[in-house]
This record gives sequence, C-alpha cells and structure tokens, in this order.
Amino acid sequence: MPILIAGAGPVGLSLALALSQAGIPAEVFEMDAELNTQIRASTFHPKTLEMFKEWGVVDEIIQHGYKVDQLQYWERAPRRLIADFDYGCISDDTPYPYRLQCPQHIATRVLKPAVEATATGKVHMGHRLIDFTDHGTHVTARFETASGIVEREGSYIVGADGAHSAVRKHLNIGFKGKTYEDRFLLIGSDLKTEDLLPGAAQVCYIFDPKEWVIILNLPDIVRVVFRMTDDENEATAMQEGNLRRRISNFFGEVPPYIIKTTQLYRVHQRVTDTFRVGRALLVGDSAHNNNPSGGMGMNSGIHDAANLTEKFVRIWNGESDSILDDYSNERRQYAVESVQLYTDQQYNNMVMSAEEERERRNKSLSDAANDPAKARAYLLRASMLEERI
Repeated sequence: MPILIAGAGPVGLSLALALSQAGIPAEVFEMDAELNTQIRASTFHPKTLEMFKEWGVVDEIIQHGYKVDQLQYWERAPRRLIADFDYGCISDDTPYPYRLQCPQHIATRVLKPAVEATATGKVHMGHRLIDFTDHGTHVTARFETASGIVEREGSYIVGADGAHSAVRKHLNIGFKGKTYEDRFLLIGSDLKTEDLLPGAAQVCYIFDPKEWVIILNLPDIVRVVFRMTDDENEATAMQEGNLRRRISNFFGEVPPYIIKTTQLYRVHQRVTDTFRVGRALLVGDSAHNNNPSGGMGMNSGIHDAANLTEKFVRIWNGESDSILDDYSNERRQYAVESVQLYTDQQYNNMVMSAEEERERRNKSLSDAANDPAKARAYLLRASMLEERI
C-alpha cells in the first residue's frame, strides 16, 4: 500500500518525490484544485539544493531562481553596512555556495510533474482530508472531492498540510510555542535593491528597534518585509498610498515603481509534542512553525522529508518501524535546538534596542564577516550545514 501524504506544498511533494524515486509508492492529496500561487517562502539553502540534486530537480529549480552569494546586515540609523558575508568562503563545503531565491510556488511546479513522472508517485488535486483511522497495520483516510467522499488505504499517512494541519488536529497533539507581537508586512515591487539602498546586496537585513526591514531579491520582484506594530490598523496600512509612504519614509526618494504583491501576516514559533503517533507522521509546518528570518522554515521541512524517506527505505528493507521514533526525535530536536534558536536570535538582533547590546551585536557580526574562518562557520550555520563546520 502507498504512503498517503496530505498537502502538495514543497515539503509534501519533496517527500513524495524522494519516496517514489526510492521505489516506495507515495500518493499526495491536496485540498485545492490547483497548486497554490502565493509567493510565501522563497529561500532555498545549499543543503536543500543538494537534496534537489539527488532527486534530479535542482537544475530546473535553479533556472527559475536568483542566486544570491552575499548576505548583508545594516544599521538603519546611522545608515551603515555592519557586515558583508561572501558565500564564496563555503565553496569548498558545498557545490551550491549561495542561497537561491525562488518562490515556493515555482518550485512546486517543478516538483509535481517530477513526482508524476515516476512509476510509483501520484498527485490528487481537489482532495480535502476529512479524517483517517489507524488500524495498527495500515491506515484508511477519507477525502472530500467534487464527486463526493472517497476512501483510500495506505501503509502510513503523513501530514504535510501546513500550519493548520488536518492531520495534526486529528491526532490532537500539543502545538506549543508563541506568537510574536509584531506583524510582518510584505511589499513586493519592481524596484531594485540599489533603488532602495545603494550598496545593498540581494539579501540584506536592516536593524532598527522600531522598524526593521528585510530585503529579498527574487526573479522579477523585490520583496521588502517591514515590521508592523500591533497598534497599527491593518486596513489603513494596506492602502496603496500608505504602502508607498512606508517605503519612502524608510528608504527616502526612489524611482517610480509598481507594487506587484502585498501580504500581512503574523509569525509563530511552535513545535508539536511529537512528530509521530502510530502510523501518522508530521513534516514541515504541520510539525513546526518558526520566525521566517533566515529562511529556514520551508528548508527544514524539506529536510524532514529527506530524513523520513531514509527511515521509510529502511522499513521497506525489513527494519522495524520503531525507527520512525528516531525520525520524530531527531527532527523535533533539530527544530527546537537549531532552527528555532537561530531564527529567534535573528529576530532579536533586528529589534534590539539597548545601545550596548546593539554595539556588541554589530561588532560580533563585523568580526565574523572579516575573519575567513568565522565567516565560513557563520554561513555554514546560516545554510543549515552546521555539521560541516
């Protein structure tokens, strides 16, 4: 029987591709009739690109992305460059010494046909998971479709269905953590990074205790993420005139531009009590949410998929499925002790207000960027390759 996967995002499709290429039947069930078209996550780190290489999709995904080989940190006032990290210092550690900026909805359009091209992979659109039953030897899941309710049997079910995961809710397990007070306001436009901040790299973080900013350059669009305080009115902030004023107030005069997309969202830092209950497992946002600073959420979800695939291959080769507990423990530990620790520190760096703390932060980053060994270690951590330090 196939492994059933709820959710056709980059994590669910990566899992299906890895499994099916290993000869393990996998079927993806997506509630929407079409793949999501929102930009959402947009950073692919070197470790993830190495996995895509193994699964045969890296070249096509790279074609649709923007290679970023610099990472910068700035201070807003006075406006100055604090640290400039060059990914060239990890060129001996990975064949992909850069972060690829590519919207996740573009990547899913590469991953889905790759799954369907395998002998054992299938993707079913317009299938909303209603519930499932774990029989001990297999699972049965019910899906709502335009034609009515359908039932599917599988060896296991995996929730890759996001922060509002139906699989996780059905399991009724804890999802503890916090919600940040700030909201994140994204404005995507046809401006260039140089238009916004002369000397800026294609990815940069601008520190300010009141209104920090993240700049990300994607193909055909530059995303600027602003901090929006809790006392700001959402409807007012999203009016085009106010969006433009926010850009000009922060960056000063810029050339004429077109706003292509906007998004306002809250950020959570949460992790489930376990990633496994019997024959049901969780991957990606269904198991862990984190501050997007650093671009580790989607990447760590894809790494969940790679780890889980390795465990399923061993089970298919005769090992006990008790090794799925290892998956749960390993990936939960990584989510808590690596991803959430790093992203929380990134956020704290951006909002730091005490002058002495800011000076220590700036000196630490500057020293790291200017020391080849420290710069290499810093970028390996930022690239989720800390085991190679």
